[in-house]
Amino acid sequence: MTETPNLNLLTESWLTVRRTAGAVAKIHVREIGSPDIIDIVAPRADFRGALYQLLIGLLQTAFTPEDIKIWRRYWNSPPDVATLQNAFEPWLSAFDIDSPIGEPAFMQDLTLDTGEDKEIAALFIDAPGGKTLRDNQDHFVKRGAITQLSPLSAILALFTLQINAPSGGVGHRVSVRGGGPLTTLILPPEGGEEDTLWKRLWLNVLTKEELAELPGDHQNTFPERIFPWLAPTRTSEKKGMETYPEQAHPLQAYWCMPRRIRLHFSDEEGQCDLTGEPSGALVTGFHTKNYGINYAGHWQHPLTPYVFEGDKEPLSIKAQPGGVGYRHWLGLAVTAQQGKLTRTPALAVRRYEDRQHRIGELDFEPRLWAFGYDMDNMKARCWYEAEMPLFNLEQEQREDLAEQAKKMIEAASDALKTLKSALKSAWFDRPKDAKGDLSFIDVNFWSATEPGFYASLRELVAAGDDEEAINETLQCWANTLKRQARELFDQFALSSLNEDGNLKRVVKARDSKGGLNHHLNGSRAMKALAA
Repeated sequence: MTETPNLNLLTESWLTVRRTAGAVAKIHVREIGSPDIIDIVAPRADFRGALYQLLIGLLQTAFTPEDIKIWRRYWNSPPDVATLQNAFEPWLSAFDIDSPIGEPAFMQDLTLDTGEDKEIAALFIDAPGGKTLRDNQDHFVKRGAITQLSPLSAILALFTLQINAPSGGVGHRVSVRGGGPLTTLILPPEGGEEDTLWKRLWLNVLTKEELAELPGDHQNTFPERIFPWLAPTRTSEKKGMETYPEQAHPLQAYWCMPRRIRLHFSDEEGQCDLTGEPSGALVTGFHTKNYGINYAGHWQHPLTPYVFEGDKEPLSIKAQPGGVGYRHWLGLAVTAQQGKLTRTPALAVRRYEDRQHRIGELDFEPRLWAFGYDMDNMKARCWYEAEMPLFNLEQEQREDLAEQAKKMIEAASDALKTLKSALKSAWFDRPKDAKGDLSFIDVNFWSATEPGFYASLRELVAAGDDEEAINETLQCWANTLKRQARELFDQFALSSLNEDGNLKRVVKARDSKGGLNHHLNGSRAMKALAA
């Protein structure tokens, strides 16, 4: 352990940002209110998402606006350096990163002095696991690329792991949102005068009244109830040792620490393998132990959408194979009912919907940025992120638009199902026996129809109560789906997947009774668009 003064996230100049003129610079976090800072620069996409969450969590913890008037004040006049420095001052000790064991270190177990030693690369969610390495299957993410990190790179990797933690073997707990959750953030219109880093962050910060909706012990504001690394870890070796919202402050959702980890700092100088920058100290490994904090119960993270079913524990919405796209708009941007299940946008999104009608300065169409890992237990299959529109609507308008969007997405899903069935019939004599990964069809279909979906939503918003305009828009969407299904069929029907190039089978799959066109024209989901 280095003997130099502790590094601290609230006092060091470490945050890399881009300014309006395009210059990249390192700043203190207390400078984030500067109007010429427009974005965060990070060496990895998951780090960028994590940094946004870290700064939002910091503001929510240390700078929660008392009410909507205070929120509005700081929207119009961002805080200066002195204001934020004063707000962060009481929390400094929670943000030391290289303290000796027994003293608090950011996102690290307070007392963990022994455990399984691991190389520093194991902090990365997409790093190859033990079995992958033993079987020599690390084809895409190679071993040995990262052996040493600067302290700040190591801390960002640790924070990213803790807030997204997937299952990691027996007793290695998942994040408060489960493994690999989706995060959704509200952003101003891209490139507009409102598009600054401060406003990107502030749009996602709740007022004290809004924060009160979260489950948890709001009255117990001891720092260790918010930052779990300030006290000995609530371990979970046995059943009955879970940590429920009532046993912590709701702000701990931003700072969850399911993994027991302590980084190995050295005073050796060198180059960070992630950024390529020189560093006066290096982190080459860590030790870890299982049975850390086991979050259970009705925890809710303000930046994550959930599925609710009656009184059952809410389930965070996760990324899935094929990416994040318009088929997920319901549940991420607006509430969607599916039988007994209710897919609900993140609390920050729902409260923004209320806020936009009370604050004239929010009269713009914001973006929703959704991102997260698609996890298969411990295996990261892919990192996905996407942007989609939100709309400034009254509650009744929002409900009508959600119902129309539901019909549109159901019709799209039906068209895709029909397309895949027709292609199997075109490719194989025995299509029901056909096996193999056909997800590329899904990706192409959703991607090709996405611009049309959002254009149709905007037309529906503009149509208001005009039934004729609404019906015309929905019919145009049906035609778009049919046209795109036919084009993709023609593109793929004679591809290498066609086992023998049988043209007769292709024509039959496309145009005969029971073929692609027949099913598209007779689709109940298509007809429902006109209902």
